[in-house]
Amino acid sequence: MTAKVYQIGETDVTWLASGGDELLTLTSLGAGAGRQGALHDFGAMTTARAQDFLWRFFMQFATAPVVAEVIEIYWKSSDGTHPDNDDGTGDIAVSAIDKLKNLTFLGTLVVDEASATPEFATGNGNGVVQLPHRHGSPVIWNASADAFSSTAAEHGFTLTPVPLQAQAT
Repeated sequence: MTAKVYQIGETDVTWLASGGDELLTLTSLGAGAGRQGALHDFGAMTTARAQDFLWRFFMQFATAPVVAEVIEIYWKSSDGTHPDNDDGTGDIAVSAIDKLKNLTFLGTLVVDEASATPEFATGNGNGVVQLPHRHGSPVIWNASADAFSSTAAEHGFTLTPVPLQAQAT
């Protein structure tokens, strides 16, 4: 008989301005600017944990954006000593667009409505990413011409672990 592999749900890891697992303060993020969240420690590499994750980013603008503008979403990893860039390990502004060059590009949020009212969200289709490193954080780059809203609850990033488990049939 063949074994079946099941997807087992686990607890989300969230990056929010407050109330999340890690900090990511995107309030009033200006056009042509970026911010990284605090590095999350996924645990020692000697313990079993998911390596695949579903990701989701959500945000709102302060003013009406232009359709087809984009927000770029990256992942910064680290072994705990050597992060992918030298902007630090906390919730901090990206110091220059060049700091994105060694990060993992996850995808883009494409503006699909010229209004500041809706929440824009993306997981870029299936939103699956493999994260084998112990530490990591999302990095958001505002490539639009509009600032993010000033309300903290209107922005965030979520990772959902997707561990696989083999079952005998």
